Amino acid sequence: MKMFFQFRRIFFKVIIVFLAVSSGVTSFAQTKHSKQFPIPDSINTVFQASCMSCHGVRGGRFPRARINFAGWNQYNASKQAEKALLICSAIRKGAMPPKSIRESRPDLIPTKEQIDMICKWAQSLKPARVKKQMIAN
Repeated sequence: MKMFFQFRRIFFKVIIVFLAVSSGVTSFAQTKHSKQFPIPDSINTVFQASCMSCHGVRGGRFPRARINFAGWNQYNASKQAEKALLICSAIRKGAMPPKSIRESRPDLIPTKEQIDMICKWAQSLKPARVKKQMIAN
């Protein structure tokens, strides 16, 4: 019986240490990703209309693997900036929405003004040298 109480005491100490350490890890992770770039409402409206059916919660696995708006806040600031520049590049080149969607649902194609707004936002997230490199690709 004495051994049982010793085991229980050790077990609870281990649990307390584990909880203390895991809360510290959570705090570190939150600090690491604390500087993020939320999607402005005006841009989110365009994404909702033109992108979310594929790149949102109910989208396909492949589109969500490339850009997942449902998980945007899970990306760190650097990844958000990178993804924003990829979005700009894809819509400027006419690669997004894909040709099949453009033909069947032309109402989903962002206007030139919307594309300019998205690209301006995307370019504001990265330093100039990185912007030029990403947009050129």
